Amino acid sequence: MRATTAGIAGVLGICVTFALPASAQPLLLDRCTVVAVQMMDSVDSADAHPGDFFRFETVNAVTVGASVAIPQRTMGYGVVAVASPAGPHDARPGLLVLEPRYLVLPDNRRLGVVLNHNTDSLDKAGPNAGIPGYLGALPVPGVGAAVGLFNYFRRGKNIVVRRGTMFSVFPSDDPSVERCQDHPSY
Repeated sequence: MRATTAGIAGVLGICVTFALPASAQPLLLDRCTVVAVQMMDSVDSADAHPGDFFRFETVNAVTVGASVAIPQRTMGYGVVAVASPAGPHDARPGLLVLEPRYLVLPDNRRLGVVLNHNTDSLDKAGPNAGIPGYLGALPVPGVGAAVGLFNYFRRGKNIVVRRGTMFSVFPSDDPSVERCQDHPSY
């Protein structure tokens, strides 16, 4: 009796697997696959607020073998995690951190994504009017007071991530994706 029940359950499982449309079957995509995407909206630290959404889309199709796992121009959504406008009087640069969240697949399923920090990141601080951008974003011991005095009457710059800005994501929001990131050894 048990063998018959197990046999029927196995046959039904196989029938259900073949009866599912291809779009309802799970993606067999390596979580460390790099997916190129581009911004569909411009985001400016001058008027962005934490919690605002932005759109991005895939640049190319992503394939697994001969089948397309993620079509070209698949729309994705992200959220503004941190936003602060540039200071009007203290030369404080703008700050903007964007967090891509998911892609919407053709069958309306959401595929979580994680920003690939191995390429250009979407967390930036704006340059000051009097110093290069990379110094405007980094605290430099012993120089902070001098930079502050030097820029006292200058206005800081806002950050704008423009439509068309390219970056890449990993097609998984599982914490194991951290292993896909290149971390410097200290």
